[in-house]
Amino acid sequence: MKKLIYLLMTAGILLMSCQNKNYTIKGTVADAAYEGTNVYMQQMTDDAMVVTDTAKVENGGFTFSGVADTTYLRFVTLEENINYEQEIRVPVLVEPGKIELVFDSVITVKGSPVNNAYNDMRVEQQVLVGNIRKVVERFNSARSEGTMTSELEAEINQEYDNISKQLTDLNYNFVKNNIGNQLGQYVFITSSSMFEPVQQKEILYLADETFKSQESVKRIAERLESLDNVAVGKKFADFTLKDPQGNDVSLSDYAGQGKYVLVDFWAAWCGPCRQEMPNVVAAYDKYKSKGFEVVGVSFDQDYETWTKGIKDLNMTWPQMSDLQYWDSPVIDLYAIIGIPHTILLDKEGVIIEKDLRGDALDAKLAELMP
Repeated sequence: MKKLIYLLMTAGILLMSCQNKNYTIKGTVADAAYEGTNVYMQQMTDDAMVVTDTAKVENGGFTFSGVADTTYLRFVTLEENINYEQEIRVPVLVEPGKIELVFDSVITVKGSPVNNAYNDMRVEQQVLVGNIRKVVERFNSARSEGTMTSELEAEINQEYDNISKQLTDLNYNFVKNNIGNQLGQYVFITSSSMFEPVQQKEILYLADETFKSQESVKRIAERLESLDNVAVGKKFADFTLKDPQGNDVSLSDYAGQGKYVLVDFWAAWCGPCRQEMPNVVAAYDKYKSKGFEVVGVSFDQDYETWTKGIKDLNMTWPQMSDLQYWDSPVIDLYAIIGIPHTILLDKEGVIIEKDLRGDALDAKLAELMP
């Protein structure tokens, strides 16, 4: 009898254990066009999204269920060819309990602490992104109507920076609090470029070794190392490319040679680069006689496009490129994530400023070369 009671108790404990690990994902799809179509649960791999389970939309809803021995990340995805304006994929941290999804004009994910926190973050993101759009519209309207003043531009830029910081802090706080689970890790990988290097380092310090061993995370760590190597106060990192005539030319041919040097990373296809270039031209014309040099480093991939851009933009300073686009080794060497990107070197070749543009560039050069 005692043995029977023990077995029944053990079975009950095992049953309770399995029940505690059960999960259910209940979804609602507002758009009737999805009725009868498949919904996919997918796992992200290094190569592609792999389907791990399939459900069908019936009476506007669908269900996934199973056992989650550990929490793991999945993506719930609607058929992609039904409504091209509909957001069709959302990451979900699968964990024991009931998770509710709603695919509407806005996707909501609720039912567990981590998914709730992610949903709250998404809601705040949408508000902030909407606010950024309004700021951009205000800027464009003032430009087109001719009402833009330096004071108004400074005000709009400050407002834009404030909202951008709120957006960065929102993502950072979620990632920092959730770097121990796969949803937090996914958000870090997809948004790490918006974080300051010190924030990225702090998050990586909190992460486990398994996460840090992933190739995508290794690349982030390598970029941070490159950033340290080309930080303000460090000597420039040298490289050799080709000039428009096909000759080998090195940054050291100009840097550290007794002049202040602005290294301008650009491309003829880059709209913001073309927009900023008149400011660089004006600075070069104003200060070249005082010991100022500019070196252009292009990330173009076509020779004719590159050289035409040099001519069209009136760039009369030294130029170099390997025409490898974003595959150029210089990208990793200087940890560049976007262009235009500039570094200002002192007469000995030490980096003293980065990303100076417009009035800020002129002000710094005026300070150095009065």
